[in-house]
Amino acid sequence: MLSAGFRSGTHLTHIGDGPMNDELKPWSVTASRITYEDRWIRVRSDDCVTADGTVIAPFHVLDYPDWINVIPLMPDGRVLLTREYRHGRGEIVAGLVAGGIEPGDSKTGDAAMAAARRELRETGYEASTFVKLLTSYPNAANHSNVVTSWLALGLSKVGEPAFDPGEKVDLLFADLAATLGDLQSGAVIMQSMHVAALYAAESWLRTQASEGLK
Repeated sequence: MLSAGFRSGTHLTHIGDGPMNDELKPWSVTASRITYEDRWIRVRSDDCVTADGTVIAPFHVLDYPDWINVIPLMPDGRVLLTREYRHGRGEIVAGLVAGGIEPGDSKTGDAAMAAARRELRETGYEASTFVKLLTSYPNAANHSNVVTSWLALGLSKVGEPAFDPGEKVDLLFADLAATLGDLQSGAVIMQSMHVAALYAAESWLRTQASEGLK
């Protein structure tokens, strides 16, 4: 039997001989209010009661839009990365082409793919194929959104970079294996979801190469 949150086909296995812990249940929400909201974020403050009756109030949830990451891959194995100032750390940080899903993205059906195409187009590139690599929670403890990571193949340059006002972004190509090595050594530090997406891309490419040899 799978616990809540486990999907059909999962390889996750319960440890121990006993049953799943029946006390692992969602909290009850007795009150909820929006305590801050602007175009970037909404803060939802919930009064909660756990399954054992413990009151947790308030518990603040960050309601971000869903996000996307894109790993544009050149035929020679290089990936297109970004460098930009990240004010949370006060540093210039390397990362992936990424952004939030906007209301207009849902007009095409798959909002996450539409957002991926739109964000990639801002770099001056388009892709003929998008492979969905990974869907993950940025922080399920207090973020409500999900992030979908894509591998973009069949790149073609269609124009010059055109980023949103206020964005100053450097673009660079880097070897995927070397980038993963720099992440492991600590020479490069990225946002955690970007790291997960890069490893997912490496795994997908390794599987494709292996299947091609069969």
